Amino acid sequence: MRCRRLVLLLLCAAVGQSSIIGQNDRGSVHKTGADAMEYVPLPEDFLFGAGTSAMQVEGAWNVDGKSPSVMDVFLQHEMPPPYADMKQPNVTADSYHRYKDDVAMAAALKLQVYRFSVSWPRVLPEGDTSVINQDGVNYYKNLIEELIKHNIQPMITMNHFDYPFATLKKTGGWANKAIVPAFREYADFLFKTFGDKVRLWTTINEANYYCMNFALLPVPGLYEPQVGDDYKCVHHTILAHMEAYRVYEEKYRKTQGGKIGAAALTLWCRPNSTSYEDIQAAERGNLFALGSIYHPVVHGDYPEALKERVAHYSALENRPTSRLPSFTDEERARLKGSADFLCFNAYMGTTVADGTKKPRPAGGGTIQSDRDAAEVGTDTRPGFFGDLFMRANPWVLRDAPLWIRDNYKNTPLFITENGWGDERGNTNPKADPLDDEPRVGYHSVYLQELIRTATEENVNIMGYLAWSLIDTYEWTANFGRKFGLVHVDYENGSLNRTLKKSAWFFQEIGTNRRVPKVPFTFVPGSSTGAGTKTVPIHYAVPFLFAIVLSFLH
Repeated sequence: MRCRRLVLLLLCAAVGQSSIIGQNDRGSVHKTGADAMEYVPLPEDFLFGAGTSAMQVEGAWNVDGKSPSVMDVFLQHEMPPPYADMKQPNVTADSYHRYKDDVAMAAALKLQVYRFSVSWPRVLPEGDTSVINQDGVNYYKNLIEELIKHNIQPMITMNHFDYPFATLKKTGGWANKAIVPAFREYADFLFKTFGDKVRLWTTINEANYYCMNFALLPVPGLYEPQVGDDYKCVHHTILAHMEAYRVYEEKYRKTQGGKIGAAALTLWCRPNSTSYEDIQAAERGNLFALGSIYHPVVHGDYPEALKERVAHYSALENRPTSRLPSFTDEERARLKGSADFLCFNAYMGTTVADGTKKPRPAGGGTIQSDRDAAEVGTDTRPGFFGDLFMRANPWVLRDAPLWIRDNYKNTPLFITENGWGDERGNTNPKADPLDDEPRVGYHSVYLQELIRTATEENVNIMGYLAWSLIDTYEWTANFGRKFGLVHVDYENGSLNRTLKKSAWFFQEIGTNRRVPKVPFTFVPGSSTGAGTKTVPIHYAVPFLFAIVLSFLH
């Protein structure tokens, strides 16, 4: 009998010591025993929110005067691998008609900032101001008004992978310098139209990634990618950003008082060993990714190491000039200091080794090959490549901000994307789409690392935006990768929005300006996805009850 009482006492103690975080059916905060949880306070003036992009959530791809984007046209043709299975996102979450639902969800989550992109072909169907689509303009004005009504700050990305097909036909696209003045005209239009109520802007979303992938897709009869077009694309997006920044400075900054950021994405590189060669490979990987965007807008030119390496390989390919274009003296002067903040889209990290001995591409080098950083693992476990967006490497938000601080004058840094992409439904269709507990631990460990870096290392961090507010169309993953803090019912076609179980976490941050300290327990590649070392005790309570009852009987 004493033994049975002891077991019951141990069980009660376990329950009492757990943080016991529950939720009602709407996903709102409902906690008991909250005092047992530890928190990390947000720094003063730290902005917290979430984002989406036009093509990934709006739908309405050909209604109310919107013209096709280049990506719309790509997806109407047979796509080359690895894009062959991409669907055309004609409807997605239908945010064009349901934007009030999205804003209501952002408000329910207590977010401060909502980052969204303007669809260039929705507002300027010909790519320039010769035709202004008032229906498209009204949509964004209504969205901005709805956000402000709910005390949520709008943050606009000018171009997120969806520039007008008309602009490609007129200019030759991002591989041609003629697109730069077209983007300046577009940016000028956005500032004039929306700038009275928008204070935060990003120009071109993660051009370094876009130019290595989507920008080089062929358009039959109009565009066939050539060797070196990836560098030309990056070059012209940087010049386009510069022109947007300078037109804002010349015409709008004094009256509107906004800030403009330059965005880049990377799998942050760590060396595979302490060897000189591997350390240099990691540095090259980060220079070719972040440095290719940040260096010009802060210092006025590309990093010397990047210029030298591309010139070296271009010479080996018997090319008369480097595949990396050069800035003119005037461009360098206008580029220097052309960002009020740097936008960093951060997810997982990667482990790299020296790749200089790998065979060179037969047709000519690329951004990816020139960096000579051979990936040996995209997780803390070398050789592990599965479940790419379901891992957590929170050290990325320490290592990268420190590197950016030291290389780029501690220019203010904004984490504009970071998120957990739930793919469990692809292998388990019966999985509860609202059950996203690993998302809590993911954002918690990343935010803890970021806040510690900001407060202890004097890194100038403006804020952090989760990707994404709602479940979105995710390019090659279509609708099978769920980043959303809010579930969208794609499965049944209703497209209704529902807060997920992780909602309490974001509500806690928004309400009390503090981050709950929750471990990330998800193990990618396991049969259940559950961790075995740090599972919170309240997950185990039902099993403990079962054990006790069997013992008592």
